[in-house]
Amino acid sequence: MDLREAQGYLDGLHGEFLVSMHSFKERGKGYQMSINSVDRGISRIATRLVVLVLVFLLMISMAIAQGDPELETAVVKMNRIWVGVKANGDKGTFEHRVGFFPNDYDILGHRGQNLDTWGGAGFRLSTTNWYDPLDTLHATAIYGPKSDFMPLGEVVDGGELTNWIRFGYPTQTIDFEDIDFDDFGDVSTAAFGDKTFDQIVEVTSRNILGVELNRKVMAWSQNYHDDYVIVDVEFTNVSGDTLHDFYINIASNGNNTHRSNGSNPSPSSEEKYDNATTWQHYYGGRVGDSLRVFYEYSADEPNRPGDDMGAPVVTQGGRLLNAKLIWYSILHASAAPYSDPLNDVDDFLQPKITYLGVSSAIDNVYPGEGSDDEFGSDNYWALAGGYSNLLPMSGDTIPGTFHGFNSDELGSSDYSIADAINNNSNNSKMWCTFGPYTFAPDQKLRIALANGYTGMSLEKAQEIGEQWMIGTLQDPPGLPLSETGYFPANFMFPPDASEMDKIKDRWLSTGIDSVMQSASRAKWNHDTGYRVPAAPPPPTNVEITGLGTGVEIKWTDPEAEARADFAGYRILHRLSNMDTTFYEEIYSSDASDIATEHLYVDSDVLIGGQYYYYIQAKALVGEADANAYPANRGRIIYSGRALQPNVKWINPPHFSQENLNEIAIVPNPYNINDPLLDAQGWTDKRGIQFYNLPAKVDITIYTEHGDLVQSIEHDSPVSSGYEHWNMISRNQQLISSGVYIVVFQTPAGGLSYQKFVVIR
Repeated sequence: MDLREAQGYLDGLHGEFLVSMHSFKERGKGYQMSINSVDRGISRIATRLVVLVLVFLLMISMAIAQGDPELETAVVKMNRIWVGVKANGDKGTFEHRVGFFPNDYDILGHRGQNLDTWGGAGFRLSTTNWYDPLDTLHATAIYGPKSDFMPLGEVVDGGELTNWIRFGYPTQTIDFEDIDFDDFGDVSTAAFGDKTFDQIVEVTSRNILGVELNRKVMAWSQNYHDDYVIVDVEFTNVSGDTLHDFYINIASNGNNTHRSNGSNPSPSSEEKYDNATTWQHYYGGRVGDSLRVFYEYSADEPNRPGDDMGAPVVTQGGRLLNAKLIWYSILHASAAPYSDPLNDVDDFLQPKITYLGVSSAIDNVYPGEGSDDEFGSDNYWALAGGYSNLLPMSGDTIPGTFHGFNSDELGSSDYSIADAINNNSNNSKMWCTFGPYTFAPDQKLRIALANGYTGMSLEKAQEIGEQWMIGTLQDPPGLPLSETGYFPANFMFPPDASEMDKIKDRWLSTGIDSVMQSASRAKWNHDTGYRVPAAPPPPTNVEITGLGTGVEIKWTDPEAEARADFAGYRILHRLSNMDTTFYEEIYSSDASDIATEHLYVDSDVLIGGQYYYYIQAKALVGEADANAYPANRGRIIYSGRALQPNVKWINPPHFSQENLNEIAIVPNPYNINDPLLDAQGWTDKRGIQFYNLPAKVDITIYTEHGDLVQSIEHDSPVSSGYEHWNMISRNQQLISSGVYIVVFQTPAGGLSYQKFVVIR
């Protein structure tokens, strides 16, 4: 029996089971059934219940063994937001840091282990007076992707998970070595139609309430729309019953994430920050608000001395490790169920309910008897607005809505002051509830939202931190409030914050304005039907080679050059893979830069350094492009940086020469604590470099006592006068401190001796 056959058997058994239950109840009305009938009925029900459980267990074991569609996954990694999508909408476990996770691009990777909205997970649906498959009546019913009745969730036939990407990775050859990466989706241009997203993951699953969820997760690679993903979900009632008081509930935060920046170099244990130490705020609940945005930003840890908003790393020049904001914005929420999509109208009042907190702690806030609310641990009381009504948002809130407090408006410098936030694990989430709806059979609802990671750039965060440390930082220009910047008017700085600390924090507050701009672009994107200008395709082939004259870069990109909006190329390089170094533009061209194969030589390099490169195609957004966000018209957009993995570096060599007396050994002496080792990219702390070598020369290294350490045959196909040695002996041991003798010998008999010193 395969999984679908098991499901069919289960459905048949379930139908027979419900008929038996109904017959049993009918015969029992008026107490007109005999004791024997009761016994037989109970026995029959118990037998069917046991079989039902066994079939569930069978389905689980078969799913694991056969590769169940409910457990299929995909990864969205087209831009700065990398998220995993699980077919049944449940939580998963995703690791994005292995292989290619570029630190300077400031990527946020959601791990998926919580039911957050990032990849379209965690939609909780609720209704009232609902009969479950065992015919038990529930006054309130709340179910997420899985339940006791659907232990794996369920992906509907024909709705299995698909993952389409517009562009595959280019072929890359770095120093004659082919770099192979598997594409993270199925490459197709036909799958996108007239939409401009560069990746779409789609799947249709069914909730136990009898509601099908068609989830689309979309990402763009062009630089004005690369800091968010959009989750677009259509709900269809296929239960055959009208669902009353129907709510859709979601939650999200940035706690369950990895940042690509902040680990190289890693801060000390005393300077590491907790992703859950955040202020949380909903904008969209007051009269006059123009968007619906939940966001969170770095808070001060009240148990640490000083002000650590933004997570400054004093031991690394003060750079701010947590200067960006996590956010999600509602782009569309149906005003009422519909049958014809043309009748689907957005209701700005949805979500009508928002609140903050940890679910278990919210349960304890319920003002009833005991620690559990009367609706059970699933927090129906909070979901339906009770918690928000108990602790409401201040100010002129929109009538007919129930928005809870914002933690940064409570008049305290402690982010965790509220009862539902302050517990041992914290991890307060930002909750939204849509509804209530009366959801009839075959009707639909739709919700679209953007999940983003936006704020101060890494370069700016480093600059602000450095100026904060030396006491020269000035306030950002154009702040709406001179004291609190973009924070609320009653925002409380840490009690021991200096004036310089407050200036730093006001710089952090500008990230709120960045979030609003990004959310506005996402809303525009949705409202134009996902047709913002498409990013140009990345190069199809890249070849980078270190030569004696510099680094030679070759590339082809005929698809980009065939576009009417083609605007040339740019090349970026950086020295080392440290978090504290950034890419700089070294080449830029215009629309005339069309060739069968392009060639550029980067001669402005440090010989022997570790260099990384990006080649990006450019396109010009039209001044009259109606689909382009107004502020972006007439600007340049670039092919996505995440589409060119650059895990392999180039060590630019020096051109060869034949005078053995000109050979140089660098560094000499070698000191493992020399900061230049980091600056030049030798993060493994190993690297003796030989310069000005002949094109062919044997290099033999001895201890000062004459013991052979290593032999290197230098024979460069590109006439390189450079050789790097990783300081590993021929016995595969790292050499120790001491004096070493090097013998250089050419095929013609030339001979030269030098020595170098190693200090560890």
